[in-house]
Amino acid sequence: MSATYTILSPLSPKEMLELEESTQRALDDYLQEHPDCDDDWGEMSAGGFIPTHDEVIAAYRQFRLELPPGVLERLSRCRSAFSIDRPGDIETEGGLQVSILRFLLERTGQGMALLNDYPFESSEHLLARLRKKRGAKGFGAEPTVRKKKVVRRKAKTGEVRALRVLGTLQRAMGDVRAAIDVKDALGTVSEGAREYGALLLEEGPLTDAQSAKALGVSRAEVAVVADELDRALSGPSGRPPVAG
Repeated sequence: MSATYTILSPLSPKEMLELEESTQRALDDYLQEHPDCDDDWGEMSAGGFIPTHDEVIAAYRQFRLELPPGVLERLSRCRSAFSIDRPGDIETEGGLQVSILRFLLERTGQGMALLNDYPFESSEHLLARLRKKRGAKGFGAEPTVRKKKVVRRKAKTGEVRALRVLGTLQRAMGDVRAAIDVKDALGTVSEGAREYGALLLEEGPLTDAQSAKALGVSRAEVAVVADELDRALSGPSGRPPVAG
């Protein structure tokens, strides 16, 4: 089983997607300036599963770890996740992977990080540790040779909406008050909208094209039920969904 680093953050799903773009641009700039770099680093992606309170409590019990009181409080504030699959060694080798993590943690706010296994580590504590390790000099700096303007990766159709809907559903799994609101909302939507929500919980944030393929319907049909669920989860007061 390959290692995975996960950062949970109070950033909105949209802000996390933008951070993924800026991190990838910083990486591209660094590699252009240092084409001979042979450091290892992992595959980065915004999005991912945010565990519920019960799942975190169970995990700490499983590993016979004491659960600090601040962990669940921080978990309640987390709205998005960022994952790094098959990361480079940050403990002994350092280098580019250290700089990438520092770049991310300086921008994700007061969240938590999971370096493959429990326990969680606060973002601030991990960042302080990483600042003592060897990084990749110049990472994140303005490139000395101006290259062609990078075309920013745009979110694919339905991607941000899926992140927003999934985040709401996941938060409801660990928050009784949120669970009541979500249950009420699910009672007002169509079966197709409920199937879309169940798909996201099972597969993670999907684009409309991916959802259409999985559900065996057209993209237009997915857009209709996804928008329906998104509106319903915005709350009975009719306030707009969380930015993203």
